[in-house]
Amino acid sequence: MTGAAALRETPAAGLLARLSLGFGFEAAESWGERATYHVLELFLLQYAVRWAWDWAAVIGTLTRIVEPRGLARDIDLGGLVGGASALVIAALISACALALACGRSRAVAASSLVVLLHVQYVLRHSLGKVTHGSQFVGVGLVMLAVSALAMPSSRSRRRLALVGTRLFIGAGYVCAGLMKLASTGPSWVDGRHLALWISETGIDWLSRAGHIELNALQRSCLDHPALATALLGLGLFAELSGFLLWFRATRAGAAVALIGLHLGIWATLGIRFDSFIGLLVIIGLPLPWFFDRLHARWHRAGSRNV
Repeated sequence: MTGAAALRETPAAGLLARLSLGFGFEAAESWGERATYHVLELFLLQYAVRWAWDWAAVIGTLTRIVEPRGLARDIDLGGLVGGASALVIAALISACALALACGRSRAVAASSLVVLLHVQYVLRHSLGKVTHGSQFVGVGLVMLAVSALAMPSSRSRRRLALVGTRLFIGAGYVCAGLMKLASTGPSWVDGRHLALWISETGIDWLSRAGHIELNALQRSCLDHPALATALLGLGLFAELSGFLLWFRATRAGAAVALIGLHLGIWATLGIRFDSFIGLLVIIGLPLPWFFDRLHARWHRAGSRNV
């Protein structure tokens, strides 16, 4: 019996085979694609390690879990707040990240890292307020773990990690746009909403610094509601177009639009999404092409020197 026939024996195996063919998990892989995967992996791991230690410092000051999230809803994690438990978890996360970066025990290291970082996350945000910056990094880390567990070869593992990260991040942006429409309807793009948010942000600045200093874009949005409406409309359109990250032909344009969305949020509301922008650069812009061109130039330069 051939390998293809064996794959078709069960519906689940047949589906996996069709998905593998559709996404080209076993297709030829360029040097630039491998380099892009390693950039993504290192980007995700450095955030995981940095946040693990930052969150550990906060967790050590807590006395109890106020609002359980994630695993904390089903498992009592109260014994991990306060004391040095969170520092131990951060050290374990760092060890897992080092193992992944060195290519050792990938499945075990990636799975353990995801679980441990989730524990840190639910402990850190057990007071109620949740930061958004870690959401997409978590998606990428989960895809590293899933690809390490599910795929038999390094090539298919790298491809699944990239494809899966693009898939879920694109879907996340679309869901964000749909939720805005579901909650408010088309009137969400009303520029008066942005003017209200800018004013509320100004109150936060006033409480911290004792004065309000608006930039040119913020003043323009307050003075010209039509401009604020146009900016909100463009932002909503960018979110709803997040699924275009799934396709090679439209990926770069969608990534640029979403990066522009986050830069606009930073300019108008002072909220930074550094991890989101970094991820969009890695998974959205044509980095494989850039790395392939760079590798070809190095190869030609090395050939001339021989």
